[in-house]
Amino acid sequence: MKFVSPLSKTEITDLQKINREHLLSPPRIRASAILQSNEKIPLQTIAQICGVCRQTLSIWLTHWETKGRHGLMDKAGRGRKKKLSEDKEINVIELVKKYPRSLNKVLSEIHKLWGISLSKSALKTLCKKAKLSWKRMRKSLRGKRDDKAFRKSLKEIKRLMEQADKGEIDFYYFDESGFTLEPCVPYAWQEIGETNEISSSKSRRLNVLGFIDRQCRFESYVFEGSVNSDVVMACFDAFAKKLDKKTVVVIDNASMHTSNAFLDNIDRWEKQHLFIQNIPPYSPELNKIEILWRKIKYEWLEFSAYESFASLKKNLNHILANIGKEYHIQFT
Repeated sequence: MKFVSPLSKTEITDLQKINREHLLSPPRIRASAILQSNEKIPLQTIAQICGVCRQTLSIWLTHWETKGRHGLMDKAGRGRKKKLSEDKEINVIELVKKYPRSLNKVLSEIHKLWGISLSKSALKTLCKKAKLSWKRMRKSLRGKRDDKAFRKSLKEIKRLMEQADKGEIDFYYFDESGFTLEPCVPYAWQEIGETNEISSSKSRRLNVLGFIDRQCRFESYVFEGSVNSDVVMACFDAFAKKLDKKTVVVIDNASMHTSNAFLDNIDRWEKQHLFIQNIPPYSPELNKIEILWRKIKYEWLEFSAYESFASLKKNLNHILANIGKEYHIQFT
């Protein structure tokens, strides 16, 4: 009975990596065969698993014994010759980055530039080789913001967080978010071939205004009407009455936060220990309460919450009342 010589831990780790990560199928299969042989699995059984004859498998084992990992690779020059040189491959990847949404456009450009007809599967293989993957793009406002103002604000927020960690101040984030019977459709594990459905309908809007700190201490105010500066000011007035030390609140530049009526109250709030820290426009990541709204909408609200407005209100109020207890966020 033929088996490979016992493998060292380093060899096993190397073979496992080839089996998982190598771009080409033949080296992955051969690496798997060597690992199985090391487990004393009979030659015929491994050959059946790998889909080759016993003689071919025996040659693989011999190549491993004599050449090591190089024995797993195909010899240079075998198979169809590459249509693209290494320089052209680099240019093709640049084309993919230029036209990231259309491989057909890239294939057209390749033919136009070099008269080469490449299949889409070959182009996909080349993309994977270059560590590119097809995935959803992310919406971003970064291109609109002032980077200098962003960095300055980030530095100031870090300074305030350090003061809060020392107990010198309290530090909160504030924002508003709305909830209706039109859900944010979440990802969920589902049976293959079946798609779960979630109720959706027009409804009144529940507006939540909230203050949260990095220890998940949370104050919220819920309204069933439109939110304007008067509503925001009323929430700040209620929040300020509970303060007994300097408290800094991060807010964004929504119009209700920058209105003359709101700004006229800043001096009065500061006398009540409440200080405002504005962030620059288009910098939502600086206001960490955004994480809370995403958690509620995409994870914490049960599907049953969308069956009726009463159910939505009940579920939402339960979550708001238990943030920091049953529902937690890890702020960085």
